[in-house]
Amino acid sequence: MNSMQSIESLAAGDAQHKLFRTLGPTLVISMAYIDLGKWLVAVDAGSRFGYDLVLLVLLFNFSAILCQYLSTRIGMVTGKNLAKICCQEYSQVICVVLGLQAWLSLLTSELTMDKKVAGIFNACIAGFTLLCFVLGLLISHPHTPVNMNVMFPKLSGESAYSLMALLGTNIIVHNFYTHSAFVQVQRRSSVHTLGSLFHDHLFSILFIFTGIFLVNYILLSSAADESSDTLVMNFQDAMEQMHQIFTNPAAPIVLLVILLFSSHIISLTCIVSGDVISENFFGVKLPLSAHHLLHKGLAMILTIYCAKVAGSEGIYQLLIMCPVIQAMLLPSSIIPILRVSSSRLLMGRYRIALCVEIFAFLAFLLAVFTNIIFTAEILFGDSTWTNNLKGDTGSPAILPYSVIVLASCASIGFTLLLAVTPLKSASNEAQTHLSSVHSQRETLGTTHREATCLEKNEDEEFESCSVGAFLMGSSEGHTESVHEHT
Repeated sequence: MNSMQSIESLAAGDAQHKLFRTLGPTLVISMAYIDLGKWLVAVDAGSRFGYDLVLLVLLFNFSAILCQYLSTRIGMVTGKNLAKICCQEYSQVICVVLGLQAWLSLLTSELTMDKKVAGIFNACIAGFTLLCFVLGLLISHPHTPVNMNVMFPKLSGESAYSLMALLGTNIIVHNFYTHSAFVQVQRRSSVHTLGSLFHDHLFSILFIFTGIFLVNYILLSSAADESSDTLVMNFQDAMEQMHQIFTNPAAPIVLLVILLFSSHIISLTCIVSGDVISENFFGVKLPLSAHHLLHKGLAMILTIYCAKVAGSEGIYQLLIMCPVIQAMLLPSSIIPILRVSSSRLLMGRYRIALCVEIFAFLAFLLAVFTNIIFTAEILFGDSTWTNNLKGDTGSPAILPYSVIVLASCASIGFTLLLAVTPLKSASNEAQTHLSSVHSQRETLGTTHREATCLEKNEDEEFESCSVGAFLMGSSEGHTESVHEHT
């Protein structure tokens, strides 16, 4: 049984426990949020800006919950994954760009381990890993404060880079396509109604992503309290910071086990995502082993390049840069989810309510504004991280400044293009409606002209009859007058 079939079997309810029907796919998806890069981003942001970004992290987490929930609705209602729907509803050029974005999102994720595993076993590993991660953090750092002075985040040009990294760690693009592919088989189920499945999936996503936010909050707040005036500048500083956070001596071993388990599940999801993306966006069907080797090989090449260019500092920059790239891809990837889930033609009576649509639009605006702030700062700002990217500080940069500028501007431009591009089904519906209205108007116009002509003919006939009667009356009167005169 390959990886895709095992997850489909899990989502279809073939397991002994129906709990895995909704909780299993979400657990597998959530492993993408547990890796070393995500930890370093939270520690780096906490050490630099304290509690200033906590509220925004919470909003990012809500946005991730909403996007994953809408992805599951799309998969269950349509019986198709999101990538396939995008290919049917957008032009080929747009689909290629969306596919490249999803593939780039895959490339920034961890790629390890084997592809032939059972779905329930993967779900158990994922659940065990997440549980150990959350409880391990609580036990190893029990005095985590709950700071209430986070209602108004303090934003600046210096925090724009960390803000983008936090956005990329909380919302991952290729998970949209993967989650919809996992649950699309549930449309064929006759055991549960779609309405009950929606509620079950929402509960599972809320439960798991709340744990993910708790992890991010603990790391961020702990780094804010432990760092004092020490900033995390490289990989070694980050490791020393994490050693201060995890006070329990067994914490490093537990974290190593968690990394091994999470990397295994991340490898599985990346292989499945690569299969879904390549088949639907590019029309290429590759063996699952080819996806594994391709992503693994490219990731190794990039890692070796960064290590050669900047050493251990280059590896640290790579781990922070990957979530930033994820955040650049995010706004344009939310638009198809928003359009499809609110489409009456595609979703029927299961289209999202107006309030949910408003929340999804606000999540989209949050991602867009974060990218705009980042782009404005990188173009016109003079912050420390901007100078580092330009190479003004003397530290080596793993990506040229011009590449980052072009990528951020291209991302915003493509987002604007998608924002004004409707779905093909919506365009066809609008054209059909206009055609029907036009035909109705022509029919009404023809009927009106026929009625006008009929009235005109009747008036002419009436006038001719009146004239004839008048003439006949006049002739009769004239005849009578002649007889009388005679």
